[in-house]
Amino acid sequence: MPAKPAAARKPRSRLRPWIGPVDRRIVLKPQAEHAFTTAPKLERLVTVLGLNATAALLDVDRAQLSRCTNGKDPIGEELARRIIDVEYVLDRALRVMWPDEVGPWLTSPEPLLGGSLPLNVLMIEGPARVVRAIDGIAAGALA
Repeated sequence: MPAKPAAARKPRSRLRPWIGPVDRRIVLKPQAEHAFTTAPKLERLVTVLGLNATAALLDVDRAQLSRCTNGKDPIGEELARRIIDVEYVLDRALRVMWPDEVGPWLTSPEPLLGGSLPLNVLMIEGPARVVRAIDGIAAGALA
């Protein structure tokens, strides 16, 4: 994947990596789970990919996904995990690449993933390695 020309890249933050306090107690409010529902993430995916592509990407029946999108069916636990993972990777990728670069990158061999397709790694292993590859691209890493 060729890197963006220096003038076209989005500026990187000068902030250091965040290291939170290890001895601080964090308590979530009882309504916290309602602030983190999966439905808005699914809506974003359908908005940027379309219903058919989102269903294919999530490996779910289009009609089922449509019912979930319309609130007629609940989003099951496994589907929710897939939605969260895909939405997270797309969000991270869009901070480094242009929208027209993300799709081809997801479906092309990536040297930072040992030549594996980012989409396959995401579906089999989850988002961690894919996000590290995106971070490597952002840092200008070459395989």
